[in-house]
Amino acid sequence: MLAAELKKITKVYPGGIVANYEVDFDLRKGEVHALLGENGAGKTTLMKILSGCLKPTSGFIYVEGERVEFRSPSDALRKGIGMVHQHLTLIPTMSVLENLRLGLVGQRFDMRRMLTEVEDLSRTLGFKVRLDSPVYALSVGERQRVEILRLLLSKARILIFDEPTSMLCGPEIDRFLALLKSLSYKGYSIVLITHKIREAMHVSDRITVMRMGRVVATLDKDEVRDESYLVELMVGERLVPAVANARPSHSKEALLTVKNLVVNDDRGLCKVKGVSFELYAGEVLGVAGVEGNGQKELVEAIAGLRRPVYGEIIFERKNSYSGRMNYIPAERMELGVAPTLSVAVNSVLRRFDDEEFVERGNFLNFSKMNEFAKRVVSFMNVRTPSLKTPVKYLSGGNIQKIIVGREILTPSEVLIAEQPTAGLDAKSAYQVRKALSELASKGVGILLVSSDLDEILELSDRIAVISDGKIVKIFEKEEADPVMIGSYMLAGEGLGHNVRATVSTD
Repeated sequence: MLAAELKKITKVYPGGIVANYEVDFDLRKGEVHALLGENGAGKTTLMKILSGCLKPTSGFIYVEGERVEFRSPSDALRKGIGMVHQHLTLIPTMSVLENLRLGLVGQRFDMRRMLTEVEDLSRTLGFKVRLDSPVYALSVGERQRVEILRLLLSKARILIFDEPTSMLCGPEIDRFLALLKSLSYKGYSIVLITHKIREAMHVSDRITVMRMGRVVATLDKDEVRDESYLVELMVGERLVPAVANARPSHSKEALLTVKNLVVNDDRGLCKVKGVSFELYAGEVLGVAGVEGNGQKELVEAIAGLRRPVYGEIIFERKNSYSGRMNYIPAERMELGVAPTLSVAVNSVLRRFDDEEFVERGNFLNFSKMNEFAKRVVSFMNVRTPSLKTPVKYLSGGNIQKIIVGREILTPSEVLIAEQPTAGLDAKSAYQVRKALSELASKGVGILLVSSDLDEILELSDRIAVISDGKIVKIFEKEEADPVMIGSYMLAGEGLGHNVRATVSTD
């Protein structure tokens, strides 16, 4: 029996954006159904309709054979459907416990029972989240974990996850995928929206591929020939494999020097504990670590968003015309864009003081601004009806493309790239990685913070592993080994030394 079914779903946004066109989709009981597609393919819109967040322009929704209409997510939740969104919906000023409690509004509530369930779920998931912590003090990955806990506490039986592993690292991803299979064995029906084809092939029972708002294929797992076949279905063409990092050797000219940096989080707890490193011209320095080990606070301190408790951050400006530090934030909606403003304005959001876009009398030169916005849209293949469209009407992936394209195309000497490809489809992620490599070849120093270890290994000249707020090891590219890096990420300096000793003994 089907847990849910969507028939002939069409969704047209204001401005004439057709997100879905006569889409059919069904979800079986006890299965993991992966939903693949490029950014803007209509995946998230379709699942927002199933979860009651959006009303379809036309079409029908069935839950266990019964036709239903949802006016809100609460209606869907009463039918056992819940969704963890890519852009998280927690209330930042409230504690974790208060946010979990809000997810149970309208249900019979027992605090002692809820705390027991949270403890059991946290142990099962391998999550460590302080219930008294305000949400704004958590990293993106930690917030995502709270969303997952809240959904499971709500007793929903149809679980929708939108890019759930985008901020998780290797071991955490493995645990999460194992959790999905475990939940499906217990009778939960799961939709996994993802761009990560390997994950979809590993965990799903069926895979549906969308392109340009339509379903192009629904396949059983054993019908999938290989990853390239799914990529071709997603983008409509074969992608040339990524070119290996073949940049010339970087110089020993330090553009960014961090000395004995100590940084607290918003609760006053020490999260960065005496970190020191140098970033050289023409180098990609990767920072690898399990989410919540100080990456967020380290990057925010370097970018000037958080005041260090102690230590030095020295930025050596070498070029008068490009002596700036650009920043791709992980928290897209909070730090990356102004949602109600247009694509054009967001493309130059951090450049209102640049002579290129400002005329005499401090008036914006809209002609120049639109020219640059067109470059960003073309470079990242942003899908938007026009440059005047408010970014809030774009998909999460297209919003991310604007931020990434803006920061890559704006001249700089140092670029901080925090989770630059998280949530991007295969084609867009390839474009971003290629662009980062080309920037480094031109002498830009890039600090790459990513939960995607494959991305770190592909792009980095050196890899700094952060654990418990400390840089526990810096690997040169030629000595970088995924197993060793993962060991340091999970247990810091102690386990890393033990593993290294074991390897050398063997």
